[in-house]
Amino acid sequence: MLNERGKKEMLADGLSCKRREEFSSAEKQKPRARPSLNDYMAFLMDVQKIKSFEHRRVITPSDKNIL
Repeated sequence: MLNERGKKEMLADGLSCKRREEFSSAEKQKPRARPSLNDYMAFLMDVQKIKSFEHRRVITPSDKNIL
C-alpha cells in the first residue's frame, strides 16, 4: 500500500509532461518482436545472478500415505 506522500508523488509524476515524453520514447524503442525462449532464459539467468535465491529442502512426511 502506498502512503499519502507516495500517492501524491505518483499523481504529480503522471501529470508531468517530461515523464510522459520519457514513457512515450521508451515505448517507441522497445523491440516489436517477442524475445525467443533462449533470450528469455538468458534474462532469467541474469536476474538470478543479481538476486540470490535461497533453496530450501523440505521433507514431505510420507508415513501416513496409504497406496
